[in-house]
Amino acid sequence: MLRKGAQTEYGKRFGFSNIRNYSEYKERVPLSTYDDVEEYIERIKRGEQNLLWPSKILNFAVSAGTTGKGKHIPLSEDRLRSDQRFMRKVIISYMKQNPNMLPFFMGSHVSLPGNIERLDPKSNVRLGEISAYLAKLSPGWLSLFQVRSPHTMIREEWTEKFDRTLEKAVKSDVRKIVAIPSWALRFFQRALEITGKKYIREIWPNLRLLICGGEALNTYLPHFNQLLKGLDMDYIENYGASESYFAFSDDLKRSDLRLIVDNGVFYEWIPNPKEQKENLMHQKTVPTWEVEKGVPYSLVVTSNSGLWRYMINDVIEFTDLKQPRIQVIGRVSEIFDKFGEAVESHEAQSALEETAEQTGATFSVFAMGGLIDPEIGAPRHFWFVQWVEEPEDLEKFTELLDENLAEINRHYHNRRKSMGIHPPVVLNLTKDAMYKWRERHQALHAQTKMPRIIDDEEQTKDMISMCREAQTSKSL
Repeated sequence: MLRKGAQTEYGKRFGFSNIRNYSEYKERVPLSTYDDVEEYIERIKRGEQNLLWPSKILNFAVSAGTTGKGKHIPLSEDRLRSDQRFMRKVIISYMKQNPNMLPFFMGSHVSLPGNIERLDPKSNVRLGEISAYLAKLSPGWLSLFQVRSPHTMIREEWTEKFDRTLEKAVKSDVRKIVAIPSWALRFFQRALEITGKKYIREIWPNLRLLICGGEALNTYLPHFNQLLKGLDMDYIENYGASESYFAFSDDLKRSDLRLIVDNGVFYEWIPNPKEQKENLMHQKTVPTWEVEKGVPYSLVVTSNSGLWRYMINDVIEFTDLKQPRIQVIGRVSEIFDKFGEAVESHEAQSALEETAEQTGATFSVFAMGGLIDPEIGAPRHFWFVQWVEEPEDLEKFTELLDENLAEINRHYHNRRKSMGIHPPVVLNLTKDAMYKWRERHQALHAQTKMPRIIDDEEQTKDMISMCREAQTSKSL
């Protein structure tokens, strides 16, 4: 990558041609964020080339923008070929584990890719979600098995695409589905609603494989297990972003993911990013051959799209070093700190999981927000939880959740003890309330994620109102 990038403007700026090893690379080339390369990207979109990568770049992956402003990540031809190789690795790995499954997949497949559009009517520059580019590059023979042509779907508005695909799917023998978990869950729920069936096996008795990414699969497994009861399902989880694909579940018996180290991405790791998040740009990085198990790391990538030492917001832990295997445990900046509590999203999830285990409840999706409750005139957290099995005693559940989070997070403990934050409220996040909220507050695309932290006060108020309205309607 250094050799290919040496004659680019960025490569000349940092002397790529004279860099001989990793130590020199990290000494000469600074860590970067989107803000650092945005000027280059805007110039590329205006037609300039050879700025970050030597090949001509006309395609850009648009991040969903759920954790920040939308970003346009350059997609070189090298990068697109790497993504194709990644997906081939996924399928080959699955077939090796299930060598007799090939005839089984001679049925219908469902995918829910994003869309691609021109930057403007006069431009050849295209913007789209990475899933749409992969759909566009899928081999022609694969379309024979798709419920709907990917080349048609990448031009459609999301709601139209979802509804049309579902309409055809419920009349087809679906064997495989590719979608992010939240949209797969919605797809299953809507299929049951429009057919009047109780279980997915009554609609798609031969459904066997769900390939997903973009969100943590474990969050949704309780709901999937309930809805897909009676089916012999396999789940493959991909870990990637608009910047690239990084890892996937190559062993169906394990929950961790295999890191792909030979596909156009070079990795670096910042240890203990939570402790350094205010000064992350100036921390030392280590290469993959120096990481340790059980240490949280922030991910830094150099990719064949011209991203050089580019910081990814995720927090990773290694579960295996010989064949690198990882778990994604949270995000560096997904944090709720409105009242000085500094609750990380993975801390919120840990507290909720522990409470569910203690009470026999199970949940799938959740979000947390907070505001000054007008009823008491004091700060309070609100938890919005979609239940698979509701707790028998919600009041006791809420008390335990409060205690567990205080045990995990010292800042929250101190503010609760001093009543700087009042006891939390747990509300039932019905699927109708969740999707109503998402339609109102998110630009829905194939990679749009339900946030775990709702930092906007008006959005929090809206979620509270929708959950309470849904509960009132249920009572009536």
